[in-house]
Amino acid sequence: MGTGKSMKLLELLSLDDNKLVAKLVVAGILSGVGSAALLGIVNMAAEEITDNGIDKVNWLLASGFILIAVVYFLAEVFLIGRIARQIEAGIDRVRKKLLSQIADADFAQLEIFGQTRLFDSITQSSQSISQHSHMIGMAFRSLLLLVAVMAYVFWLSILAFFIIVIVVGTGIVIYLRMNKTLTEWFGKLHRVETILFGKISDLFAGIKEVRMWSKRSDTFATAFDKASANKAEIGKSAQAMISRQMIMGISAFYILLAIIVFIVPVYSDSIDTDVAKISTAVLFMIGPISIIVQSMSVLGMAEQSAGRMIQLSNDLEAIREPIAEDGMTLSENFDQVSFDDVSFTYPNSDKHHGFALGPIDLTVKRGDLLFITGGNGAGKSTLIKLLTGLYRPTSGKIRINETQLGPQSLFAYRNLIATVFSDSHLFEDLSGTAEIMDEDAQYWIERFELSHVTGIRDKRYATIDLSAGQRKRLALITAILEKRPIIVLDEWAADQDPYFRKKFYREILPELKQRGITIIAVTHDDHYFDIADRRMHLETGKLTELDLNDPRGRI
Repeated sequence: MGTGKSMKLLELLSLDDNKLVAKLVVAGILSGVGSAALLGIVNMAAEEITDNGIDKVNWLLASGFILIAVVYFLAEVFLIGRIARQIEAGIDRVRKKLLSQIADADFAQLEIFGQTRLFDSITQSSQSISQHSHMIGMAFRSLLLLVAVMAYVFWLSILAFFIIVIVVGTGIVIYLRMNKTLTEWFGKLHRVETILFGKISDLFAGIKEVRMWSKRSDTFATAFDKASANKAEIGKSAQAMISRQMIMGISAFYILLAIIVFIVPVYSDSIDTDVAKISTAVLFMIGPISIIVQSMSVLGMAEQSAGRMIQLSNDLEAIREPIAEDGMTLSENFDQVSFDDVSFTYPNSDKHHGFALGPIDLTVKRGDLLFITGGNGAGKSTLIKLLTGLYRPTSGKIRINETQLGPQSLFAYRNLIATVFSDSHLFEDLSGTAEIMDEDAQYWIERFELSHVTGIRDKRYATIDLSAGQRKRLALITAILEKRPIIVLDEWAADQDPYFRKKFYREILPELKQRGITIIAVTHDDHYFDIADRRMHLETGKLTELDLNDPRGRI
């Protein structure tokens, strides 16, 4: 298989388990020795028949063969299963590690990665390894079986051993050169598959837009057909190369067998008596070598998948958020949150032309109902992510009371804030939420006028298959039931009809404020600015406070 072939794969599967390789080696050695022992018994029996005829059964050899065969069979079943379980356990560890690293990554830099790469590494790449775990185990076992058989050949004839090494070595060199090209084709195949999957994702996400314009539909169909054709063409080339590899590998052993049987005995008298045994050994190696050859393509894909997962893990580790594990706690009875000369610029952006927010000086007091306004691109979403602790300031300080946010307090700060973002995801399961009182849950379901379509049972919504506006209501109910002292809303009312929008501003927000909840809401609804305690306005990254009672707006 080659050392480099499984380097990334073994590195991936050995994460947090330094004994994995040793376990695989022991399993393979036991299996290989058992196979070689069976081969030796068969040759001994054949030699005895040649010398003494078959007038009686050698029960000793027959019993030994049966015993070793049974033990070998049971060991094979156990060991291959064990290898597969080890591989699954390794994948599970890596998958959990990646999910943990994503959870701990700096959010601003994580956004640069894009969901496609994250999803591919955690699902598609790990599945590619998992689906073929049995082939990986079989290939590893077959490789060590070959080593055991070659040791047996060396014991029979040193000359035959070196002939096999030369022929097999030449085949391996040719095979590895072909495999290098095949690996490049696998890389091309993955890239075109990514493009094709992206087109499929676009179709699912934008089916309404595609249906609404024939030109877009035609253009999309052309692009999809092209991506699909590229994938099929590269796939055919890769499969053809895999077939050539397999044929070349098997042919090399038939050539080797021909050399052992027809040529070597002519030039060496010493090998003549053992030619049958050596030929049997060569034939015995065809099965394992076939498995190895067949598994090379699988190992190639698994190796690339492992490489992508390891690279993602390294990249995520590089952007790990500097949060202390032994963090401090913050009291829910805070007095204020303060921004002191806070600025933010996006990672890897042009410092001369990229968007910059700030410097911002802002104090939000406990119980405030604060509105944030501004045009598109003014920086409202960026400010919200700073307020919620998803982004860390490029410069300046954020304080809660007199405590400056840092590695020790960032987790605790986020735990004070419930959110409903403009693109928020609604979870059907409310686990993780504080203990929910049935009457409290029912009150808010009725308050948001959803009792006729859903409800909460066993800390789960009965259904979330609702309209966009109704789902936003459920998201806010979730935030309220979390009983956190601060709620941040990003364009929450945009999906509501005029009737419920009015109810939200005139009834629900005042009620939440009366309950002592601090509310920070991004909004464009100028008809309801009067209910806010304060209004902050963003324009090209600069924040100013507006006078709610002054028609001109500014203080």
